[in-house]
Amino acid sequence: MDKLKRRTSPSEFFGGLDHLSMITALVCSLYGFILVYSAFYISLDKTNLFASSVKKMLVTVIATVLGIAAALIISMVNYEVISKLWPIVAAACVFMMIITYFFGTPPADRPDARCWLDFKYFTIQTSEFMKVGFIISFSYHLDLVKDNINRLKNIIPLVIHGLIPIGLVLLTGDAGSALIFMVMFVGMLYAARINIGYFIAGICAVAVGFAAAWKLKIIDGLQRQRIIALFYPDLFPDVMYQQNNGKVALGGGGLFGQGYLQGKMTQSGSVPVNETDMILTVAGEEFGFVGAMAVIILLCVLITRVIIMGLRARDNVGYLMCMGVGVMLMAQLIVNVGMELSLLPCIGITLPLFSSGGSSSLSIYLSLGLVLSVNRFSKSQKDSLFYKN
Repeated sequence: MDKLKRRTSPSEFFGGLDHLSMITALVCSLYGFILVYSAFYISLDKTNLFASSVKKMLVTVIATVLGIAAALIISMVNYEVISKLWPIVAAACVFMMIITYFFGTPPADRPDARCWLDFKYFTIQTSEFMKVGFIISFSYHLDLVKDNINRLKNIIPLVIHGLIPIGLVLLTGDAGSALIFMVMFVGMLYAARINIGYFIAGICAVAVGFAAAWKLKIIDGLQRQRIIALFYPDLFPDVMYQQNNGKVALGGGGLFGQGYLQGKMTQSGSVPVNETDMILTVAGEEFGFVGAMAVIILLCVLITRVIIMGLRARDNVGYLMCMGVGVMLMAQLIVNVGMELSLLPCIGITLPLFSSGGSSSLSIYLSLGLVLSVNRFSKSQKDSLFYKN
């Protein structure tokens, strides 16, 4: 089996891609740029390229372009080769998180989380890249024990593997990303066909752990207030300010919206950080219910396509990689929309490919590169594990 397929013509190169997933991702990014521009519009200083809002937009655009290029390059590399590099990938991710713990800086709107590395001209959210590393390393680990995956001696190392990124991310104060890692961990275990009894035990352990953390006030301060505010919003008007105004913006758009760059809440700056956490409110207010649903439908199409490519994978590693990427995207979509509708506490999760953020966009395209590699190197549907004509 060739470790790297050499393509000599553009037709062969692009012929090996999954066109629907790439086109969908590009449409998401383009739509995202339109929404982010509107969110930044009132604060843009077009004569100063070093203004904060201009710099954030430029970083997002540059990171997206780099991400697209990286995805195409990764698609040409056999995913089996990438998976076997898991020790290097895992070590690099752990090292990044340790550096972030000691030298990380908090974003302006989240002073309790030092989850960014500041390089003066741009910042990196290391947990975003750890998601890609976790997908690679955990897929390989699950494949190693696939024949005896339900034995306790194999379950314990898998749990430790999952707890490492969750713990490292929690240490930096990024509870939102830790939640995404937890969902990815559980989702990939489910895809690997772990016995349901372990899931029941895990749910009980999480419930007991959450109750203990709540009782001992390990979950305290703003995080505690955000959870309580969901049930008693009148007691914490300041905590719910962002979400309440976001819902007003979403509802104010009606069916077709108030018009691009015409949203009253968006253009008055009434919804804090609507370029990242609350980007759906921009779509809802300025493009209406139709515009907001277009965002969700586009992401659902992309997620569905990723899962289909996983089902067509020729082996277990490729299947698990695709499932990991699909679960990651689905978790971020559900959590972000849940936050914006006040169904979940506001924990700083971006909407994939739509929100402003170079680290997020770049990491998602890197993960899509893995999926495209699985698609390219899975010879045909008849060789797949699950998908049959």
